[in-house]
Amino acid sequence: MKKITFYVPETLSFVKRIVKYLPQATRSRLPAEISIVPVSAKKSAALNRIYRGKRTPANVLSFLYGKEYGEIIVCPSIIRSEAKKQGHAYEYQLAWMMVHGMIHLSGLHHEKSAGTAKRVERLEKRILKELSGV
Repeated sequence: MKKITFYVPETLSFVKRIVKYLPQATRSRLPAEISIVPVSAKKSAALNRIYRGKRTPANVLSFLYGKEYGEIIVCPSIIRSEAKKQGHAYEYQLAWMMVHGMIHLSGLHHEKSAGTAKRVERLEKRILKELSGV
């Protein structure tokens, strides 16, 4: 099992469940340790501007620092707002963003091509379905 640090300890077991539902090929490409860090919208916007050249806050950002360590930055206020707009529960939207971040850490990037974007979307939907027990 990968070592995961989540800065909201009561959700650590949930994050471990997400990792469990990732396909083995995806899970094996994750770094040995993953930190999930919640940040404010202001901090998210600053990071998004620096690393992606975008002026708005991001719901999730992923940073891979090598085979040993990766970081998933989540912005709870943006995720909560998106959940409301899309008619999802906050927990579902947060899970989706963490799944999305882990997929990025494994090396899959939806920005590369339309085919990869569809693959990422199918993978996210499958994992979210398994997590919800549907």
